[in-house]
Amino acid sequence: MRNSLIILLILLLCLSISQLSAENDDHAEYVKQVEQGFLYLFQGDNQATIKAFESALAIDPNRYEILHYLGMSYASDSSWNKAVEVYNRSLALKPDNIELLYSLAIVYFKLNQWEDAVEPLKSVISLSPQHARAYEVLGKVYVKLRQYTDAVDVLNKAIVLKPNAAGNYYELGNAHLNLKSYPGAIDYFKKAIQYGPPDFADPHFGLGTAYQRIGNRDKSREEMQIYQRLQKEAADYERFTRLTRVDPNNLDGWTGLAGVMMRQKKYKRVIPVFQKCIEIGNAQNAPTGAIASYYHGLSQAFINIRYPKLALEPAQKAIQLLPTQDRFYNTLGSVYAMLGDVQNAISVFRKAVELNEEQPYYHLNLSKLYKSIGNHKLGDQHYQAYEHFLLQQKKAQK
Repeated sequence: MRNSLIILLILLLCLSISQLSAENDDHAEYVKQVEQGFLYLFQGDNQATIKAFESALAIDPNRYEILHYLGMSYASDSSWNKAVEVYNRSLALKPDNIELLYSLAIVYFKLNQWEDAVEPLKSVISLSPQHARAYEVLGKVYVKLRQYTDAVDVLNKAIVLKPNAAGNYYELGNAHLNLKSYPGAIDYFKKAIQYGPPDFADPHFGLGTAYQRIGNRDKSREEMQIYQRLQKEAADYERFTRLTRVDPNNLDGWTGLAGVMMRQKKYKRVIPVFQKCIEIGNAQNAPTGAIASYYHGLSQAFINIRYPKLALEPAQKAIQLLPTQDRFYNTLGSVYAMLGDVQNAISVFRKAVELNEEQPYYHLNLSKLYKSIGNHKLGDQHYQAYEHFLLQQKKAQK
């Protein structure tokens, strides 16, 4: 009997050790999958991230934070319905998780399920009254739901928290437009344009509509033309970007992309594009004029981000390649002026005038420089030339 009891105790002890070992193995595998999931997440491998987190949750399904990351991975993969399911599982474990509530609302917004987004956003604001993003999205939701008075109230609170957010002013413009409060709509659309990027087209459409409603057809037409131009530029940007992806050595694609980005005033982002144009252009023996224009564009981009030292060499290179282009000298003169090298700036601007005397702004640049060194006689002469040729230019445009 005693031996049987000992054998039973040994068996029970072995079973406990076996269970503990299995639990340890499961935990080790869970940790491994989670670590791999985060590694893939940082590497941008979305599918591998999802697989690793799913494997971890198969071992321990009650980890709200891993469920949140899995939901984010589904959202990044545009698997919106899966994201909703996982976010709700996570919220069942942690109902007061602010960022989780916000993430769920964003997915509902992506799914056009406006009404479902309202409560999570209200919960975020209740838990975190300074959560500017929640006010922003809730304001957009109310606009989508045509609850314009509520939208105005919420978006005004968002503006207090983020006074330079162009999107909030745009949505306020839409809300006031639909409330037939046209002066308010005009004001907010103008602020959206003021604070937004140069290629922000939608406020111009809203502004054109508001002007039309109050009977100002000229301003309406002007804004609608700007909207159409920006829309075309956006389409061209997508087209040229796609072209350069498909064929990385397509010089026409890179050239077109550079031109669009300069018109959109994306000066920092266009610099590597011009550098790519120069690289491919030289490799493909492109015409000298084309290569010169790439150097000139690169110089202008550096000027616009206030880096005259970096603008100097490409401006000089453009002139070396094509010494008959007056606008190249104007750019080089601007670089020297920014660097404080007045004498070189005057010399180069004079060369621009020599090549194209009727361009008014070359004379204006010379006028400013001469006056800066106390030569008011030449300064006045060039200013008079500026006014004369500017008037001629305006008459010709009519």
